[in-house]
Formats: sequence, structure tokens, C-alpha cells
Amino acid sequence: MKLNYYALWRLMADLIRDLKRKGASIPPNIMSDLRLIKSMIEILKIDRSNADVIRRIEECMSSLESQLIPMADEYFGREYAEALMDKIAEARRSEVSKPVLEMRLRVGAPRNKDWIRIKPTDIAPPDMIRELCKRFGLKYETQNDGFMLIYGDKESIKRLIKEAARRIAK
Repeated sequence: MKLNYYALWRLMADLIRDLKRKGASIPPNIMSDLRLIKSMIEILKIDRSNADVIRRIEECMSSLESQLIPMADEYFGREYAEALMDKIAEARRSEVSKPVLEMRLRVGAPRNKDWIRIKPTDIAPPDMIRELCKRFGLKYETQNDGFMLIYGDKESIKRLIKEAARRIAK
């Protein structure tokens, strides 16, 4: 079964937004875990077989739930927290049928090359991405919107993604 981690992530992101609107102070570790989960979900769209990434998502998601549900109870009441737990259970039962990848024309990559765009973050800094590009013989460009356009042969891109996932999952 392929869990719909995006649905779980969306629930947590929406809860954090609602808590902030109520004036709650969200600890930095919660925001860090939320960003990490989102990055790993993007990795899973490409490589669903990476058990380390799935394990790390589950760990972070459990941590988020254990911290955020009591906050929801405190700020919104027991009914809200119970409804949230029901939504979480429903999201955990839902499955992803096939990942939907955003496909738009990207300027800069040669037509005969495969490519991906990666947004550097604290957990996947630009230096690490550049190092992996060089290691796997890929070309890269930093674009105006902050994303890195990486292009080359398909197998090298897959190896880059797997290695990045391995480093992030540590």
C-alpha cells in the first residue's frame, strides 16, 4: 500500500497555519520537520522504493502529530482535536494511485537531456546539490526563482536523487 503522505502533510501544514492565526508559538523543530517531510514526499514521487525515506517520513509525521494534536486541543478544544485525529486516520487509509508530476516547459535544459528542478533548502543545501551533480556528471544552473535546473542522462539524475535522499534520511 502506498500511503498518501501528501494528504497527511497538508493536514499538518493547515493545522500549523490555524495555530499561528490563533497566536500559538510554533517551535522551530516542528517547522523543520514539516519542510523535511515535504522534501521527502517530492523524492518519493520519483522513487517510491526508498525505504529509508518512507521510514524518515513516518518518524517525522509521528513527531508532528504528537506535538500538534495537544496544541490543537489546547487552542481549539477537544472536538477539533478529535475531528483532526479522524482526518489523520482517514488520510492514513487513503492511497496514492499514481504520482502527478508537474510538467511545464523549462527554459535552459537542452532538448535531448532529461532534467529536474530542485529547490535548495537547509536539508539539501546548494553545495551538496552541486557536489552530487559533479559526482554524477550532470550539468546545473541556478535559476532566477532560486531553483536549480539539473540536466543530463536519466540514470545519472536517478542516482543523484537516490544519493540526496540517502543523505537527507540520515
